[in-house]
Amino acid sequence: MTTRSVLSLALVLGLALIFAAPALAEDVSFKAVEKDGAKVWEGGGTIDSKMPVMIKVNNTLAAEHGFSIDSMGVKDVIKPGEEKTITVSPDKIDKNVKEHRVYCQLHPKHVAGTIKVK
Repeated sequence: MTTRSVLSLALVLGLALIFAAPALAEDVSFKAVEKDGAKVWEGGGTIDSKMPVMIKVNNTLAAEHGFSIDSMGVKDVIKPGEEKTITVSPDKIDKNVKEHRVYCQLHPKHVAGTIKVK
């Protein structure tokens, strides 16, 4: 087998492993924005509650905002301009909930978002 053949085979096998590998975590993202005069956690997604969830949060507003998901045990405060990733392990996700409410615990009138379960 030539060097070129070996390299080609290695490339094909490497790509096969990358595309066949199961996901390590479910990703969703939220951004604090203002729409029509209302503050909103915009974003969301659909997750598998048996896998870890990585939630990317970005506060684009001028004030700090809460980021809470009671059914996942998440309660945080995101500073103005801050971006952070919150990881939730499967054992923290309430398996009885099919739509997780995402809200600002600091400002109850802000519009909530959701994360759905597959």
